[in-house]
Amino acid sequence: MSGVFKRRAEKAIGLLRGRGVEGLLLFPGVELFYLTGFSIGLSERPSAALIPFEGEPVLIVPELERELRGQRPWIREVETWREEEDPFDLIAENLRRRGLSRSKVGICETAPWGWVKRLEERLPTARFVDASEVVNSLRMVKEEGELDRIRRACGITDRAVEAGFQGLEEGMTELELASAIREEMRRLGGMPQFCLVLFGEKAALPHGRPGERRLRRGDVVLVDAGASVDGYFSDLTRTVVFGEATARQRRIWEVVLRANRAAFEAIRPGTTCEEADGAARRVIEEEGFGEFFIHRLGHGVGLQVHEHPYLVKGNRMPLRPGMTFTIEPGIYIVGEIGVRIEDTALCTPEGCESLTGMRRSLEP
Repeated sequence: MSGVFKRRAEKAIGLLRGRGVEGLLLFPGVELFYLTGFSIGLSERPSAALIPFEGEPVLIVPELERELRGQRPWIREVETWREEEDPFDLIAENLRRRGLSRSKVGICETAPWGWVKRLEERLPTARFVDASEVVNSLRMVKEEGELDRIRRACGITDRAVEAGFQGLEEGMTELELASAIREEMRRLGGMPQFCLVLFGEKAALPHGRPGERRLRRGDVVLVDAGASVDGYFSDLTRTVVFGEATARQRRIWEVVLRANRAAFEAIRPGTTCEEADGAARRVIEEEGFGEFFIHRLGHGVGLQVHEHPYLVKGNRMPLRPGMTFTIEPGIYIVGEIGVRIEDTALCTPEGCESLTGMRRSLEP
């Protein structure tokens, strides 16, 4: 497995060399895992991977992480620092030792600003430059192993949300439904990552929080949920009505569904992110609800639930086979109703495939 991560790093190195970069410094986060196979969270104890383009790479970690948590990244050399020591002295020394104290060194946009400043103080002749565009360009196009994990996460989320809808009962709270869906994700082998459940007028809050609001007949029920498998995410939203839907609820729901379908039909290799957004947005605008579609069409999904590419007006990036992203048009009328229909999707050579398979229906 470590060979996969090394090949990714070699691709990044090849692209960054052409920009005059001579090394890559990675701090905890998805970029560190993606390029090395070492997963560790950001904390007050700094860790880093230093990859010089000439010479041996090194992992720099606190002494208590010497064994790398049992992981086996492709970088074999490990240096540690003790609690009473300053880790930035050790990172700076490794940059000097590898001839990078006067070089361009790539870092990613997630690098903590304070950490970078501390290195700049120790190495005033080094230039730390943004390597995010290169790393993101690699991460956006998923390999088969990545797609397999995303598909599995999507299948788990499909089944968990469906089970949640089958268990709807008058008087249950948003928190109770969210808890039931999370438990079902665990039972199915996924790691629950988020579960937003909103009833009635609260569904008009795109990022509202589940609470003690109780379910009543005629309520809209909006569930936005995601699980992960081996670190790779899914993202699914379905909106139903508990009981008999009103004509207005049905009309708004059908407009959102048509917008979702229009985006799927528009997407193929070469379609730009803003063209995909526009395909869905036109449907909603033509029905007179344009002012209530208040966010972009979607975002990339992978090691993060929100990552590149972003399907939004102004983003002229063409979609490519292997890119995974959400398609999630919505209408939000504050104090009345909110409807969103979201799928995790894959750009294929032939068009666009939905990786979430749960039926799109107004009835639970």
